[in-house]
Amino acid sequence: MIKLSLALTAFLSLTTPAFAEDCAPVPPPVTDIALERFYEDSAGSIVEPARLEEHKAKTAPLFEFIGEVTKLADRAHQQRSSPTQTIACALTWLRGWAEGGAYLGKIDGKQAEAQRKWDLAGTALAYLKLKKWATDADRKTIEPWLIKVADAARAHFDDTSIKRNNHWYWMGLGLGAVGIAADSAAHWSQAKVIMGDAAKDISADGTLPLEMAREGRALYYHAFAVMPLVALAELGASRGEDWYALGDGALHRLVAKTAEGLNDPAIFDKLAGVPQQRPVKPGAGWVALYDARYIGRLRTRPEQPSKHRWLGGQVDVLGKVLEEKK
Repeated sequence: MIKLSLALTAFLSLTTPAFAEDCAPVPPPVTDIALERFYEDSAGSIVEPARLEEHKAKTAPLFEFIGEVTKLADRAHQQRSSPTQTIACALTWLRGWAEGGAYLGKIDGKQAEAQRKWDLAGTALAYLKLKKWATDADRKTIEPWLIKVADAARAHFDDTSIKRNNHWYWMGLGLGAVGIAADSAAHWSQAKVIMGDAAKDISADGTLPLEMAREGRALYYHAFAVMPLVALAELGASRGEDWYALGDGALHRLVAKTAEGLNDPAIFDKLAGVPQQRPVKPGAGWVALYDARYIGRLRTRPEQPSKHRWLGGQVDVLGKVLEEKK
């Protein structure tokens, strides 16, 4: 179940910018989220198709919002003509959901909590791309909202029964993005702690024990875990901090092992003790980010999309924005 903030209807009608004919109306903010797990087994290795389709239907409004905001944020940096209207449209969408308290209602279930932190990461990174153009009014509305969402998402992990696996790493990316986007030292410090945890989690052979436990989807979840960690390390690099070096180069080991596995899944068949589901989704963005910093270091360069909504859209644009911040 997804609950929309209907009280915002009048506000949204006013916030649709008349100056940009191609700026779609801001959709009603999603405040409450209720999602069920879509795996059949306890290991989280077998997807139940009907549940997955139900999940996609329920998250469609969230997909629409973050998809549009990330697209506009990228377009603002890429278009040859003046980006003024594109920027205004993107910030209008962000303000609309901030004003409506999106993601701050009842979050029912672990899957719903996961969705909130994934979307937080993408939204905060998209805003980071737009921040240099934000007005004081934009900042006073959007940044406190991002902080509230980050705090609410982080509080979920106060429950010690929650596994600190790839979900913890995505939380780290969200906190790091908010730390920079909202100028919050507290959130940046929390992100740094999580990056340190990840470095400790990565084994000498470059694998993650909690992701190996996903049996036939172990390789898939290694790729899913490396996405936020590489992006988070890039945030660190923008502040002069080498998080790739933590744990004697732990992230380098994870990147190398994951890339090897994607090139030859039989490696993970043996490591996990069960055949990996094929084809294996390689994740998105992390290869481009890593390869841009460490040219030629990857022995194999897995093919994958260079953008993802939870990475704020196009990672090459993110890389350029982070370079500007140095």
